[in-house]
Amino acid sequence: MKITRAIVIEPGATGRRKLKEGLEKAGLEVSAVAGWEEEPGRAQVVVLGPSVERAAQVARAVRKQLPQALVLLAQESPGKAGFADGVLPLPVSAKDLRVRLPELVKLRTLSRGTPVRKRRAAPASEPVRASGEGLLDPLTQFYVFAHFKDFVFVEVKRSRRHGLPLAIALVAFDPLPVKVQRELREQLHGGLALAIRRSLRDTDFPVQYSADHVLLLLPHTDLAGAHTVARRVCERVARSSLSFDDQLLRPTVSVGLAALVPGREVSFADLVRQARSSLDMAQEAGGNRVEMLAETPGLEFEGT
Repeated sequence: MKITRAIVIEPGATGRRKLKEGLEKAGLEVSAVAGWEEEPGRAQVVVLGPSVERAAQVARAVRKQLPQALVLLAQESPGKAGFADGVLPLPVSAKDLRVRLPELVKLRTLSRGTPVRKRRAAPASEPVRASGEGLLDPLTQFYVFAHFKDFVFVEVKRSRRHGLPLAIALVAFDPLPVKVQRELREQLHGGLALAIRRSLRDTDFPVQYSADHVLLLLPHTDLAGAHTVARRVCERVARSSLSFDDQLLRPTVSVGLAALVPGREVSFADLVRQARSSLDMAQEAGGNRVEMLAETPGLEFEGT
C-alpha cells in the first residue's frame, strides 16, 4: 500500500497545524480536522493528535470507515498504544516518518496475517519479522541499530562518495548516585528521547545504538554543526529533574562526536570508534559535556 494521503484528527488548532505541517514535509497530502465526525474523506494513514479524547473509541470509528488505513497516535512521551498501529513521536521528523511508514505497513500486514494465495518466499535480504520484533526501542521509540544499520551504512558511503559532510554523535547518561532500575530507566530514557527529538532537525536520525547509547546520524553536517545539535541535547537534559526514591535527581548526558574528513577513507565503524573515544573523554572529564577528537575543546554545561 502506497501512502500518499493522511488525515490529522486533533481538537487543538495549534497542535493540528503542527501535525499537518510535519506530515506535509514528509510528502503527504494532509487533511486536518478537529474530530472524526467531520468525515474528512479517504486516506492511507490517520493520525490521532495528543488532545483527542477517548482515542481508542475514535480509532475504532476510523477503522470501521477506513479499514485499510494505518492509525497512529501522536504523543511526546515514548510508549505504546494497543489500539493503534503505532506511535508517531512528537515533534514530527519528516525524514524519519518517510522511513517509518512503509515499515509500519509491513508490520501490520504480518500481524494481521497474509492470505495463503499471496504468500511468497522472502529473499534472503528481507527477513520476515514478527510484529514489533526489534524494530523500535520500547523506551525511546527510536529505531534499534540492528534494523536501521543498512540505512546508516548507505548514508555514510553516499556522503563519502560525493564529498558531503556527515557527522555522528554518541549520547549516554552520566553516572547517577542511585542504582538505575527499570522504573527509573523508563523515566530517564523517555526524557532523553523527548530532548533529542526537540533538538534534531528534519534531516537528522536518532538510532538506539545499544541499551545505553543513542546514536545521532547527522547528514550534511560538519563538526561545528554537530556540536550545536549535541549542545542543545545536553542543555535540555541538564535543565530537567525527576524525583525517585525520595531523591531529587538531575540527570546529565555526555556526547562524543565524529565526522567524515574530506579525502580520508573513513568507514562507519571508524566514526563510531572515534565517537566512543570522544564520549569516554567527556565522561572522564566530569560529564555533562560534548567532546570531539579534534582541536576544538569540549564545552561544559551547567544545569539549572
